[in-house]
Amino acid sequence: MKTNLIFLFLVFASVIGSAQTLTLKVEGIENVKGYLYIGIYNSPESFMKKPVFGFRVPVQDSVMVVPCQGLPTGTYAISLFQDENENGVLDTGSFGRPTEKFGFSNNAEGVMGAPAYKKCVFEFRQDMMMKIQLK
Repeated sequence: MKTNLIFLFLVFASVIGSAQTLTLKVEGIENVKGYLYIGIYNSPESFMKKPVFGFRVPVQDSVMVVPCQGLPTGTYAISLFQDENENGVLDTGSFGRPTEKFGFSNNAEGVMGAPAYKKCVFEFRQDMMMKIQLK
C-alpha cells in the first residue's frame, strides 16, 4: 500500500511539474475597449496563417496580463492585435497599414508588413513572462 501511494505521488508530481505557463504582459493599450486577439505559432509555414493556439480576451486595462496555460514546451512566435471595434479583424487603412494596435513576440518589427518568423521566435521551456508592446 505504501509503495502504491509513493508511486501515485510521483506520477502526480511529474504531471504537475510539467505544466508550464507563458504569461503575456501586453503594454501600450490606449483605449480600454474591444478584445486582444492572440495567435501562437510553431513554424514559419504557419506564421500569420494558422496558429496552433489562438484565443481572444476582453481588454480591461491599459496593461493586460494574459496567462497562456497548458502550452507545451517548444519553439513559438506570437502575434496579437487589439480589436477596438470588435469586428474580429485587424483593420487597415491606406496602403494596408493597420489602424488598430498590434504587436509580436520579441517586440519584433517588420518592414512593410509583419516581421519574419525568425525575428519573433523564442524557446518556451519553463514558466516565463513575455512583454509585448502594442504599436
